[in-house]
Formats: sequence, structure tokens, C-alpha cells
Amino acid sequence: MTDEQFGAYLSERGKADEVIAALDQLGFTREFVVRNVLNSREELTVAQTAMLWQGMPNKHDRKRTHQLFAMLTEIGLLEADPNGEIWRSNAK
Repeated sequence: MTDEQFGAYLSERGKADEVIAALDQLGFTREFVVRNVLNSREELTVAQTAMLWQGMPNKHDRKRTHQLFAMLTEIGLLEADPNGEIWRSNAK
């Protein structure tokens, strides 16, 4: 998924303003989300993604990463395992 496709996906669902504002509030850039989350072919965890984002994440960084994953799951871009500890990208 490209940045343009991400924007179009959000617009089609009427979520563009809401999601972009949430990304800003959480401190994530669209570029980071597209490159490291949506285009990941690996299983995603909060700890691994927070490490990519902050280097040495603290509990607040992990909490914000979890909030990001929850938001992307809610709009259909991520899928969580039944335990909610591993995510996979649904972005095409």
C-alpha cells in the first residue's frame, strides 16, 4: 500500500480526518505507518513496532503503539490474533 492508497482508503470510509488527527496526536507519521506497519509482511507486535519507532520505547510509547494498532484494526487495515498480541496487515 502506498501513502496515496492509504489516504484513498481512509477517504472512502470517511475516516481520513479522524485517523490523520489520531496519528498526529499519537506521534506517528503516515510514512512510518505505511512503511513499517501496513506494508509489513511479518507478524507485528507492539514491542517490535515501538522499537522501530522510538529505538528504546517506554511504556507510554508501547501504549501509543497499541492504540495505533487498535485504530488500524477497527478500520480493517490490521487483523489481530485471538489473544490480541500479534497483528497482520490486511493492506494490499
